[in-house]
Amino acid sequence: MSTNRLPARPIDVDAIPPTGHIVRIETGPDERAAIAKSYGLVAVNAFVADLEAQREANRNVAVEGRIRAEIVQECVVSLAPVTQAIDETFRVRFIPADERKPAPEPKPGAEVHVDPDDESPDVLPDRMLDLGAVALEHFALAIDPYPRAPGAELPAGADGIGEAKRESPFAVLAKIARNDN
Repeated sequence: MSTNRLPARPIDVDAIPPTGHIVRIETGPDERAAIAKSYGLVAVNAFVADLEAQREANRNVAVEGRIRAEIVQECVVSLAPVTQAIDETFRVRFIPADERKPAPEPKPGAEVHVDPDDESPDVLPDRMLDLGAVALEHFALAIDPYPRAPGAELPAGADGIGEAKRESPFAVLAKIARNDN
């Protein structure tokens, strides 16, 4: 297996049996090295994903899964290695591209409402679905973007506390506007 290979697990969604399709992704050293490189991690010590794809009405597909991983990143303060355990569950739905309905055109001046709990389905460009890519997407969302080693602290003054308070750009613009009059 190539060291640049991410865990791809493509399935034909039309071949999913009525009882569902279960896939377990257990990565080997080459795949874990590729994941680490792809996501800028020091190491991926473990990566296991258990996924189940189910066909729904209207040719839709639902994927439920659980990802367990152990990763090593650099501390954002000290650059020391920081280990993070990931244990995430998810559910995502897919609809065929030809059944995607365009979003309604917003009316000028109308309020736009965004529902944070909206589970809008993803679009399947064809009838193949890469469960490895689905697992990696949810893995990436679980990575701590600012890992910090225990006891790691910024040097005094590095966080801006204690510095002279800077004037806001708007206050500067207001002074300029007053001087122009």
